[in-house]
Amino acid sequence: MQLANLINRTGMKTAAERLGSCQLVDAAIGAVLSGLAAIGVTAVAAGRSWQNLVPLVFIVVLLLVAGIFGSRAGILGTVLAALIFASFLFSPTGSLSVASAAARSNLGWMLLIGIAFSFLFAPPTSGFRRH
Repeated sequence: MQLANLINRTGMKTAAERLGSCQLVDAAIGAVLSGLAAIGVTAVAAGRSWQNLVPLVFIVVLLLVAGIFGSRAGILGTVLAALIFASFLFSPTGSLSVASAAARSNLGWMLLIGIAFSFLFAPPTSGFRRH
């Protein structure tokens, strides 16, 4: 009887560990996809007159990532996209500082909305692993 309890506890522990690692993998995949999308959008929008609006439009991508991969992916993707936009899209390029007040404001709104909506609207686990 005690052996059966030990096996069940061990089985439950490994199942919980697998679930946790799946959620981390999903968060990593979502964050990488957000980063790649941010790099692509940066390449397209650099030097255009509408580049300051990119963070606000990118919120749609972040909501999709959070809805598919979970809230952790949405939060990580939001922070990663903000770092990419600040470093490579807005001047001075290569620095995290942003010279334009409008661009800084839009980055702040993207961070606020992306993180808040990830908590509010994303499923607690990713869409791929729901049972």
